[in-house]
Amino acid sequence: MRGPTPEPGFDFERDLARREAQHWDRPHQRILNAHPIPRRGLQHDCHVRVRARLVWELDGEEIGETLASAWTPRLVLVEVDSRRFGIGGAWLLPSDVERL
Repeated sequence: MRGPTPEPGFDFERDLARREAQHWDRPHQRILNAHPIPRRGLQHDCHVRVRARLVWELDGEEIGETLASAWTPRLVLVEVDSRRFGIGGAWLLPSDVERL
């Protein structure tokens, strides 16, 4: 599956380096507003740019742009690109996710 076209002038390498520099020394943390993985039969794949609200165990609230890659009637799976979280995504309530 092909992702969305990046905005003109967007530099993936620079963005990745910036994100890694922000989080390289932070310990592994839970996302307090994440929910258990729903049954696969309920999940629907998608690829949508979103703004998500994550509540980190130690660092508190963080709001940032990411991608939603699946949804159910009650949850949305968003990508989490941080060394603080060992899994690539978190299931959040729709109230914690805004479509861009």
